[in-house]
Amino acid sequence: MHYSKPIMTLLSVHLITYNNEQHIEDTLKSILKQIVDFNYEIVVGDDCSTDNTLKIINKYAALHPNLFKVHKNAKQQGILKNFKATLDRCHGTFIFDIAGDDMLKSDYALQKMVNVLNNDTSLGFVDSGFDSYYDNTKKTIFFKNKSILNSSKESYKEALLLGKIAPIGHCYRREYLIKFVDFDTYLSMKITIEDYPILVDLSMHTNFETIKESLHIYRVHNESYSHKKCFKNHFFLKNQMKNLFEYFNKKYQYNDDIVETFNTDYNKELLFLAGYFEEKDVGKNAYKKIKSKNIKDYIHYFASQNTFFRKLISFLKPKVK
Repeated sequence: MHYSKPIMTLLSVHLITYNNEQHIEDTLKSILKQIVDFNYEIVVGDDCSTDNTLKIINKYAALHPNLFKVHKNAKQQGILKNFKATLDRCHGTFIFDIAGDDMLKSDYALQKMVNVLNNDTSLGFVDSGFDSYYDNTKKTIFFKNKSILNSSKESYKEALLLGKIAPIGHCYRREYLIKFVDFDTYLSMKITIEDYPILVDLSMHTNFETIKESLHIYRVHNESYSHKKCFKNHFFLKNQMKNLFEYFNKKYQYNDDIVETFNTDYNKELLFLAGYFEEKDVGKNAYKKIKSKNIKDYIHYFASQNTFFRKLISFLKPKVK
């Protein structure tokens, strides 16, 4: 009797969703139009959406039953826990992570990322370019991360350790995600950020590569977790990043220049937010900790303390990762 050899899934498209009703159809269409020479799956982890996100996903899953693996969590888990639970359901050699409001720009995006990973088993991940599309203004910044992708590997890694790499366009080697990323520790720390700890752990244990081409579209809108116009949300995320940075500094012993740069950037970003939202105490504390101040720091400080100066920067938006 002849037994056919099981078809290997080379890539898992890892898609976690929560209330992405307005954008999820564009995301799915951009995945389904991909031109590839390998087998892949779309593994969805919906974190208890209250809108029509899951209904839309299931519509496409019914049309492509052999492609989709859809799961709705019994109760809301949060970003990192949902990321890990969805990862555990993936069977691909490689994992491409995409948010429910982003899109693949190039029809060959998946193929190009997989080709790079296939050619070098030392690679833990590959990063690639993206355009930023702003929902409110309908404007696009093309190839937003061109500069960092074209920099040296040393400069890229420094930006990564500082938390300056946007979580768009990354494709991972699943074996190394499981082996090197300490998900249990980050979950015990109640971390809600998934990209930064993953990239740091992988960059410290594996090689990485970049594709110097814009393959993706990063959608910026006020409903996304990292762009909500709320001081409490921004303050929480900034402090989570600080906690993670301090943890990694102890674990991997960063050099003094990186530590100083992170602390300076952290306090300047807090000062900016304090000025934008007129948070007096936060503004005072951040201002005191900045060793070398520039004119913007003075403006943001006075804006945090006084409504008149607050209006001087009212046209600005919070700087978020």
